[in-house]
Amino acid sequence: MATPSSSNPQARYSTGAIVLHWLIALALGFQLALGFAMPHDERGFALFQLHKSIGVTIFVLSLARLAWRLTHRPPPAVERGFQGVLAKAVHTLLYAFMIGAPLTGWAMVSTDASRIPTLLYGTVPWPHLPLPRAINEAMEETHGLLAWLGLALIVLHVLGALRHQFLLKDGLLRRIGPGGSAWAAGLLALLVVALYFGTGMRISSWVVANGGYRAEHHPEQAAANVAPAAAPVVATPEPTDTATPTDAPTDAGPPPTWAIQPGGRLGFAVGSGDDSYRGSFSDWSGTITFDPEHPETAQIRIQVRLASATLGDATQDEMLQGADFLASSANPTATWRSTSVRKTGDNRYSASGTLSLKGATKPQSLTFTLTGKDLRRHVEGSASIDRTAYGVGSGESAASLANSVSLSFSFDAVGKAP
Repeated sequence: MATPSSSNPQARYSTGAIVLHWLIALALGFQLALGFAMPHDERGFALFQLHKSIGVTIFVLSLARLAWRLTHRPPPAVERGFQGVLAKAVHTLLYAFMIGAPLTGWAMVSTDASRIPTLLYGTVPWPHLPLPRAINEAMEETHGLLAWLGLALIVLHVLGALRHQFLLKDGLLRRIGPGGSAWAAGLLALLVVALYFGTGMRISSWVVANGGYRAEHHPEQAAANVAPAAAPVVATPEPTDTATPTDAPTDAGPPPTWAIQPGGRLGFAVGSGDDSYRGSFSDWSGTITFDPEHPETAQIRIQVRLASATLGDATQDEMLQGADFLASSANPTATWRSTSVRKTGDNRYSASGTLSLKGATKPQSLTFTLTGKDLRRHVEGSASIDRTAYGVGSGESAASLANSVSLSFSFDAVGKAP
């Protein structure tokens, strides 16, 4: 039997085939481990988005590999008979897996009731297929079966390569090794195996150590992802629908007007089972007239641009702006106005008011504290908002979310006496 020669290009795969082969192999090693190890619920949201992105990448690379195979003649087969038929069958099924698994995953996402959008690597929108939702369960089951089939085929493929290298000693690995090197092919194969087991163990250890995967633990999200944790929610008395501003005492002068300084924060958090989603608004402003000694004279108005809301994940942010949640294109702002403010302790206050959000206006209270003195103060506060009262969060994608959203804020303010 002839042995492939590193000096004979006809005995080896072309450079393009070799590059595509190892790119797909590395991507599959990571993708299969990711799919098996990640939590299949809201805890693994960020991993699920990455899984979709890599799946699309494998789909595109596999189509390119198939096109290359059809336009570039591969080296001749080295075995005949049953072994040759088996090798050809494994190669054919691998192509079916590499294209079929991403396609069924795409169909599964496209027919899911939650309609979660797909942004490739958090940037490039990927469309949904126009398929009926009735096939979702079948696509999910098929996708899972293909994952196991693919894993089995890869094991057979590797065992076949090892048989040729160490039992038949025909130098077959040189056909697919960069530069015709069997050692290079072997090292790349070991890298694929290490990537598979390393990825699976890393994700599994995160799940065990943290009671479930959180988006902020993902290495691609860690640098710029989730906003700091919201301050604990302070229980506040619910305002009544008849709340009206309290008349200022006749002996109190006009209250100072306060300017909110840059660098403040307006954050929010909502529970989801044992986990939570945390985010913030980057664009908000307010007008404040307030005398700390005579809070009954206060007039406060805070306006928030809803499109500035972020959870630190591009896919989640797109969902947050959609009709099921903030519907920011139709309702660009939310406004809170005070109706009465009272002092509850040393530098502690409770404010009643109304919140206008997504076309609804409801009573909404909050609490806050002041530090500092004279006309330079630091403000920290919190509120608990019933999202269902404003129609924020509907459909399957909000089914696991708590009804109450925790709001926290902190900022510096500089006053100006009238």
